Amino acid sequence: MTLYYARFSKTIFESSSSFSSSSAVAKRIKSALTFLHSAFDGKGAALRTRTVVQSLITLTCKLIETGRTKGLEKEIRKFFELFNEELSKQIEKGQLATDSDYLTFQRSVNANVKGGAKTRHEILLRKLFTLAPKLADVFDPSVVAESGISGRVPELGDSIANLIGQLNKKYAANHGEDLFKATNKTAQALVQIRNPARNLEDYRKQIDNLYFIFRESPGQRLDGVWPVSFGDVNDLRTDLRHDVDHGNAGSVRSKNRRIGRVFAKYSGGGTPETIEPIRLPLVQANLLGAIEGDLRGLLSTLT
Repeated sequence: MTLYYARFSKTIFESSSSFSSSSAVAKRIKSALTFLHSAFDGKGAALRTRTVVQSLITLTCKLIETGRTKGLEKEIRKFFELFNEELSKQIEKGQLATDSDYLTFQRSVNANVKGGAKTRHEILLRKLFTLAPKLADVFDPSVVAESGISGRVPELGDSIANLIGQLNKKYAANHGEDLFKATNKTAQALVQIRNPARNLEDYRKQIDNLYFIFRESPGQRLDGVWPVSFGDVNDLRTDLRHDVDHGNAGSVRSKNRRIGRVFAKYSGGGTPETIEPIRLPLVQANLLGAIEGDLRGLLSTLT
């Protein structure tokens, strides 16, 4: 093993022999390291593994490219600490994890597979756009495409369809009927949720699809005990399809605040009408990820 690493290090060294310290890439890396030193000076407990640190440097280089990093050192540290904290929680949950992105991130670290660096960069970007709005606003909206969102949405759609099939089979074995009632509407919805939303109208249709699947099709079979993400789908659809200003002033304020919190949980802030349309697939993917996690939880507890 020692010989392997010696040869590997020699290969890396030789391939980088012509690297210029005055090149644009070198300057960007140096700026990123200086930025991170300032951000984590004396507070680097979360920086435990080389692979994860490399991923953080790659993300920071992308941030440096914007030329708008002044005063954001604290924000990058807070984001990484929050990411690392949630990563640890999700790993501890194992098969009951509510966000498979974190498990994928950790698997890429443990296995050191080809393409792992790209996978980790995409996941860090996706989480940054949700967990760190101040940092997300620094990036040009086109950077969203680098988060791999075009592949993440259909991946989650496939996983959700598979989990629903497993849940229906398990529920029917004990109750003689499916948990999620199959109709033409829900069958079409399961296909359509695989498509990333390109604009506000697409987003509205996708929330409708999720409502049909996770609020209408279970009927009363969950006995009113709705997973959190199912309730969030209901609130998001209420915002889009109903008049939330109906009722007394206190009730209206309460509903608006609740719906605002729900949307912010998946978007990082703003409203469906005010965020950049290119970020709507991120909202969609975050919501689908939460649903996937809740379906896994149902599968483990369903009788």
